[in-house]
Amino acid sequence: MKLETGKTYLVTAQRKGTFMIRVTGQCDTWTHGVVVGGQTTAMMDYNVKAKGEEVTCRTEFIRSAIEQPEAA
Repeated sequence: MKLETGKTYLVTAQRKGTFMIRVTGQCDTWTHGVVVGGQTTAMMDYNVKAKGEEVTCRTEFIRSAIEQPEAA
C-alpha cells in the first residue's frame, strides 16, 4: 500500500493495531512515521509507541489507511 510522505493517515496494521501516523518515509518493505493519534499495540510492552514517538511498520502488514485532513 503506497502512502504519501508528509500526509497523515488513520491506519490499521496487522501487528500494530489502529493509530494515526504522519508518514516520514516509505519503501517496499517499511513505512516510517510519527504517531500523531492513539498508540500502537505490540506483543511486548517496550514496542508500544504513543503520540509523538517514531514508529516503523512493515508496509505489507498495513490493512487499511484512510488519509486524514490537515489541521488548520
